[in-house]
Amino acid sequence: MTTQLLLGKEQVLKEVITLAQDWRQKYDQANFYGGSPEEIREFQKTPAAAVIQDAQIKLEDYLSKLSFDDVKMLQTVMYLGRDKDYDSKLTPNEIYDDYLRYIGGNGWNTKEIEIGQMTEKLPLGEYLTNGLKILDITI
Repeated sequence: MTTQLLLGKEQVLKEVITLAQDWRQKYDQANFYGGSPEEIREFQKTPAAAVIQDAQIKLEDYLSKLSFDDVKMLQTVMYLGRDKDYDSKLTPNEIYDDYLRYIGGNGWNTKEIEIGQMTEKLPLGEYLTNGLKILDITI
């Protein structure tokens, strides 16, 4: 898949970024950043925790309805935006293709595992946005 094919995925990218940003916003609004196991268990019983969990479930549900190729595409853009480790002399298409080969180099797990790799990253929306900037894609 090249970045030209990514351009056909604007709606998917927008939706995932929106859902990820909403999840992050809910998390930040709760103002709970961990603690002892007991504090975490108590927080999980609160309405704020339920709001965070609902936002995360919406993101996971949306991702689960996508094709595995779309999940691979999102994960490639996510890791590119997180790591920012690419050859700037390459074209956006070459950067994407190179990173897709790199990410898939050890083989892909199941779609569910790959989705889990994304939804355990609270800055997912930021990583995707950064990846799109690197690829010179505006959505």
